[in-house]
Amino acid sequence: MHRHRVIKIKAGLAAVGFLFITLIPMWGALHVWLNQERALIERAASNDAMNLAIAFEVHVQSVVRFVDVLIQDLREHVVQDQGGFQDVVKEELERYRDMVAQVSVISKNGNLAYSSLNSVTGVIDLSGREHFRVHSENPLDDKLFISKPVFGRVSGIWSIQFTRPLIVHGKFSGVIVVSVPTAFFSDFYSKINVGNNGLIALVGLDRVPRAVASKKYVDIRMDESLPDRDLPYFDISKPAEGLYRGVSFFDGSESLTAYRRQENSGLIAMVKLSPSDYLASYYKQENILYGSALVVSLFLLAFSCLIYFVALQHLRSTKELKHAYGLLQERVNIDSLTGALSRGCFLEKLDKEFGEFLIAGGKLSFILLDIDYFKKVNDIYGHPIGDLVLKQVVSLCCSGLRDSDSFGRLGGEEFGIILAQTDGDSATAVAEKLRMAIESFCILTSRGPIRVTVSLGVAFALSVGDSASKLISRADDALYCAKRAGRNRVSCTFCS
Repeated sequence: MHRHRVIKIKAGLAAVGFLFITLIPMWGALHVWLNQERALIERAASNDAMNLAIAFEVHVQSVVRFVDVLIQDLREHVVQDQGGFQDVVKEELERYRDMVAQVSVISKNGNLAYSSLNSVTGVIDLSGREHFRVHSENPLDDKLFISKPVFGRVSGIWSIQFTRPLIVHGKFSGVIVVSVPTAFFSDFYSKINVGNNGLIALVGLDRVPRAVASKKYVDIRMDESLPDRDLPYFDISKPAEGLYRGVSFFDGSESLTAYRRQENSGLIAMVKLSPSDYLASYYKQENILYGSALVVSLFLLAFSCLIYFVALQHLRSTKELKHAYGLLQERVNIDSLTGALSRGCFLEKLDKEFGEFLIAGGKLSFILLDIDYFKKVNDIYGHPIGDLVLKQVVSLCCSGLRDSDSFGRLGGEEFGIILAQTDGDSATAVAEKLRMAIESFCILTSRGPIRVTVSLGVAFALSVGDSASKLISRADDALYCAKRAGRNRVSCTFCS
């Protein structure tokens, strides 16, 4: 009776243990994997947002430079060739009609003196416009000014005014204006896919938007400043570029925003990505995986009940289980991390090859390979990155060897290569080929690209008085020579 109870307890422990070793790791691994996946997606979204912001900044800079050159060219004609000015304007507008909405000249009194859209018949007072006042108040300060968006009285559209003062004989004589429609920027930005809830904006340091593009409607007035909040975009004491995660002042939603601030023009290129867009596939995958994990959990629960009843009927002795486990362990010949032969299997293979060499003659060479400064890789990048480096090195080596060659891991970052029917010179050539392949290969990791080098020692078998252990020892001596000579090299000679 007592023995029967013990068997029941053992069967119950087996069922509970099964659930413990399956459910907890499964859910734990799922949670960790999802967190890592989300972190990767967040990192990718950050890179995408910043790359787009850089592209838009370059676009804005090129537009500003071009318009400034155009203004200065037109200003020369206003001052030196007033008779041909209108023809020059007409020619430039024909050439850049999509970018330039209007060219105008404001007199020193603030009245519109010329417009490329219509003939000026009455008095249009523009003295209150910011882009006139900034020059009239600083008459000899010849700088490009970029205004807030204004609604043109003549053009009837929202546009950004690029202006410079007219200075004749050292005196302020008015302002020349090139109007660029805000639609020029927003139409360009709208061609870029930033998701259904994403947004691209060009904003001034004065917090007034110059252009905004989004798939969804955003209620933003071009003549009003954005809310006065402590954000790094507008703080010139903060870095001129960066990422901001938080509530967007455009629509009040949580967002990831990349910005690039141009101090000279006073403009900020901004790209806002919404987590609801770039995490949409993640959330879908998360729901599927959690649902699948729940189904698997129910299946495992049912299976644990089956284990209980099976164990109750067929419980084996601990000795038999240990014996079976020992036999299974003896059959493990592959290194689980790298896929190379395990040390025991590899040395067994070397003994076999060496025995055949002694019996049949021929050629046999052996290479010892060691990854240079591998400990630094682990110390700097961490063991997961180190494991990835080991796998990549093994993959490169295996791809450069014949099917008849054997590649095994002897421990840590040290590996061995058996080259059957290969003399010392050929083995040295193989070692050099592997060294060059590894040196030139860039290993891509989550911490960035990594390059490593290897040192290799080459030895070949002797037909008299030799053994597998002596062959390994000579290769180890050659490897020591390669390391002492500076690493990242092949050695096949002894050194004193």
